[in-house]
Amino acid sequence: MMALYPEKYVLDVFGLPRILAKDLVKNLVEQAMQFQPAIHLGELTEELQHLKNDKLMEVRTDKGSYLSRAVIITTGNGLITPRKLPHEDAEAFENKGIFYSIQRKEDFRDKHIIIVGGGDSAADWVLNLHDIAASIKMIHRSDKFKAHSSSMREINKLAGHANVTLYTSSIIQELHGNDHLEGITIRDWRRELRSLKADALLPMLGFQINLGPLASWKLDLEDKLIKVDQRMTTNLDGVFAAGDVATFPGKIKLIATGFGEAAIAVKSAMEYIHPDDKVKVKFSSLAGLPKLK
Repeated sequence: MMALYPEKYVLDVFGLPRILAKDLVKNLVEQAMQFQPAIHLGELTEELQHLKNDKLMEVRTDKGSYLSRAVIITTGNGLITPRKLPHEDAEAFENKGIFYSIQRKEDFRDKHIIIVGGGDSAADWVLNLHDIAASIKMIHRSDKFKAHSSSMREINKLAGHANVTLYTSSIIQELHGNDHLEGITIRDWRRELRSLKADALLPMLGFQINLGPLASWKLDLEDKLIKVDQRMTTNLDGVFAAGDVATFPGKIKLIATGFGEAAIAVKSAMEYIHPDDKVKVKFSSLAGLPKLK
């Protein structure tokens, strides 16, 4: 959330009608720090090795190694790289009018913005930026959108009365500008050309996903995701997964459901570590925070 859309509203967390992604992350960190965890940032996890002694595992990073009886993988979609605009001149305008992520909405105030794509990310940014932009033009190569129907209904309402225009069955033919992007030319299905002013072009074309070193851990994978059962258990002893990186029949990829999967993974890990004990789940509203040693 912080890397891709810190200033986009998140709408699928129970009890929060809407919250900026950066504020949700801040609150989650504050909540987690109540339990005084040991935090290791800026380390790339490279290897996982099961040791013979007492069910221990060794997790090796590029800066050290750690021993554990259980490992929970919650890496999201792994290493995420936005799909680049397929145009020969696009690279020359990167960060000079072409942006693949939005860190500050205010940077786009009073700008003429082109958003390319037909999925949820493209639709979300039309809805998140239209109130501060001079104009927004949404370009999609098809006349059918993959974005949620409710989002497209809102966009179609805006297109009739606000500064939002849709161009379907259209592709970018040319990019114009010198040191900075100034405009584009699009071509529609009739091969007609249209020139559009552009201060900023936002390609929202999805992401390329790479699990990185985790792909070599001999985990059972499906479409670059880790297969788990209803207890979030992987095919490796003592290794669990939750959130976007995990997959199972009926999976719903939402932040809200990811929270629940993480809780199940933690309980399953505790049961794995203490197979003879009955791990009790306590209601925090009754039990309060656990006493830390």
